[in-house]
This record gives sequence, C-alpha cells and structure tokens, in this order.
Amino acid sequence: MGPCPRIRQGDDESHGTMRATAVAVEETQRPGTPEELRGTVAPDQPVLLAGSTERWRSSGILAWLEANGWSWTVAEDAERASWLASIQKVSLVLVAGDEAFVWSTIDATRPVTMAPMVVLASPSSRGVVSFVEAGVDALMDPQSGAEEVFARVVALLRRSDHGWGPGTRFLRADGLVVDLWARECDLDGVRLHLSPTEYSLLTFLMGHPEQAIPSQVIVRRVWGWLPSDGKNTLRIFVNRLRRKLGDDHRAPRYIASVRGTGYRFVHSVAEIGDQAEPLLERTDVAPLLELLEQLAVGLRGCDDVACAGELLLDSLEVSGYADAMALFRLEGARPDEARLRLVHGRHLPDEWFASVADGVPLQPSFASAQSVLTLEPVQLGDIGQMADHFSATASRLEGTGYRACLFLPIECGDGVWGHLGLVRRARQPFDVVGTSYLRAACAVFALAVDDMDRKRTAS
Repeated sequence: MGPCPRIRQGDDESHGTMRATAVAVEETQRPGTPEELRGTVAPDQPVLLAGSTERWRSSGILAWLEANGWSWTVAEDAERASWLASIQKVSLVLVAGDEAFVWSTIDATRPVTMAPMVVLASPSSRGVVSFVEAGVDALMDPQSGAEEVFARVVALLRRSDHGWGPGTRFLRADGLVVDLWARECDLDGVRLHLSPTEYSLLTFLMGHPEQAIPSQVIVRRVWGWLPSDGKNTLRIFVNRLRRKLGDDHRAPRYIASVRGTGYRFVHSVAEIGDQAEPLLERTDVAPLLELLEQLAVGLRGCDDVACAGELLLDSLEVSGYADAMALFRLEGARPDEARLRLVHGRHLPDEWFASVADGVPLQPSFASAQSVLTLEPVQLGDIGQMADHFSATASRLEGTGYRACLFLPIECGDGVWGHLGLVRRARQPFDVVGTSYLRAACAVFALAVDDMDRKRTAS
C-alpha cells in the first residue's frame, strides 16, 4: 500500500455541487384519515422494535413497516433498546416479549425517550394500571395482527407531535448555524437578527450550496413574485445579509457574486437532525468512548486494510448509528483518473454492490466524491430529494429503502485515503454526537492505516 494520494480542491472546478434540503420548515400538514396517513405519510424517525427479530417477522410487523415505507430499528435486549433510543429520536417504541423482558425494557427505555410506547400484551386489569403508571401509552393484543396494531398506532401518532415532523432542524456551514424550526441564526456563537426576507434568502442559498443560482430564480423562490426591479431588490438584500454575516464580497466567506448569473453560497452545508431533546445531555457518551478504545486496540493486531476495514465496520455496526455502511479507498492521484474502490460494505443489496464493482469516479453526481474532493462531510436528510443533484448516488440507492446519508472523508498524512458512507432507513439526519463519534472512528482507522504504511516502508 503506497502513500495516501492527495486530491486538491483546485484540480477540478466541477466538484462543488452539494445541495441540501434547506427550505424553511412550515407547519406540518397531516392527512385527515388513517388510510391517508398509512398510505402517504411515514414518520421521519424510525420505529424502535424492542424484541426478537423473529417475533417481529412472524407477527407481520416487519412486512407492514416495509410495505408502508416506515423505517425501523430492532433491539433484542433492554440495554440495546435504551442505547438506540438515547442516540437518536424515535417515533415510537414497540415492545413485545415475555413479562420480564417487557418490564426491563420499559424501565431501561422510558427514561431516555419521550416517544409513545406501545406494549403488545394482554395483561389483567391490574397489569394495565401498572403499565400505564410506568409510562406505557397503549397496550395492544399481540394476536390482533399488524393491520389492526398499526391502525391504532397511526391514531396514537396522529395525536402526538412527537411522531410526525421534519428530521432536519439545523443547517451548519463553518461558524454559521441556522435553526429551521426556531427560524434563528447564529454566527460564531452570536445570535444574528435577520428580517424574515433575509432569513428566507439565507436558507434558500444554503439549500443550494456551492451552486451558482441565477438572480431571477432566487427572486422567484424567495419573494414568490417578481418585483418591478427584481435584480436591484435582490442586490440590496444580499448586501444587507453580507453586512450581518461580516462577509466581504471581495473574499467571501459565505455569499459570492457570480458575474452574469447571480449568487453562490460558497461553503458546503451539513444537515443536522432534530435535537429538541438535547442529545448531548441525554446520551451517555461512555459507550462511544469504549467503542473507540476497542477499535484502537483491535487495529493494533491488523497488518492490512482488509482486516482494519472489517474492524471499523464492526465497531460502527455495534454503535447502532447506521443501518448500512460502506468503506472505500481512493486510487489514483488525478481527479480525471481517480476512483473510489470498495473495501467492505454491510447490509446493502446485491444490485448496489454490482453498481460499484468498477469503482466510483470522482464526479459531481456522486455525494461520496464531494466528500473526498472537499475533505468535508456531506449529509443529506433524504437522498431521494437529491436526485436532481447527486443523481448517481440517488440512482444507486433507489429502491434500497435507505434515506438519510452521511459521507465522511478519511484523511491520512497530508492526503485523503478514501471515504466512509453510512445510510439510514429513516429520514432523520445524523446528530452532532453521532457525527462526532463517526468522524473520530474514521480518524482512529486512518492512524492505523498510516502506521501500517510506515511499518511497510521501514521494512
């Protein structure tokens, strides 16, 4: 294995093409009937199934979730259920099993999530009271079948603000953070006071990062109509926004003018998931630190990338942050020749493996290429909504059931080694805690790979 190739941002002007879903969040419009809810709306957050996978499969629950486009994650013990509920927002906790398992799961999970909790059981009247007092929201007969269970679940979620809502809450670009729910904006930790139009203009530009947008398109989307002098109105508001951002048009940090076209948001933008229940406060990071330590110790025994890659994916799978993942290595130093070659992948369909068998080129239609070329994470709340921008990535994931994506560059030495791609069935983007852990795992892996290179060179 040779030294890590270095791809410079200036080598390919076409790489800057990330687009995020960043329109201001409007009040959720919910369909009025259970049939409409089941047929057209699914929670952005996954359903946490606490119980054996075989139980959920034989009961028809898994088949119903898949058929109706709902995302889910399975925990086969109480400790795992508590962990998964603490690291991400879930729409619902569904519990099934013997009495000891059910009670241990309730005790472990209820303190870490406010999501509705449903137990599939038929207890006595006294048992019902005990379950309700412990924080269970509903009990349902496990023999009633998946259709009836979810008809009742849909009614429960319809009356719960917790289950239905946009997964993306924050947009982050360098020191700029926009809270889409609160419609607030902070710059380097200081609150900015933006007018409604300035806020709409900023979020629209951040929704199309590193993309030159014609002035007439911006005016139409931000104002909803064409002012008599649209370009002049836009220029005035861009100048106001620049002043509040401390941006210099000669060396822009955020908003650049594009001669003859319009404007471009120059920094890549990451979507961050809802933290209305602050994950930093309710997530015990000790298990993540333990996973990192175990990964670092395990990598000492590896003498090749195949072994190290397997250990990395093992660690990530245990963390529960992603439903599927893939590790790629960069080969070739020039952008027109370089390709990302698959090292290992987990829980992706055969069609996806076939589509990357010849490698992934560093082209702007691939989200993975964006992460490698910019050396920055690329995060998307729903890859399906990015089909017009990251068309190659969207087409390869089409039909897999995966939505939220995170692509992380892996750097070693003074270059980039490759990238790690992670996907979720849910539309909920990866939160700050999870993203930090995943980036740290990549760094630990990169140090091990770099150490292998030095040892091989020395020998």
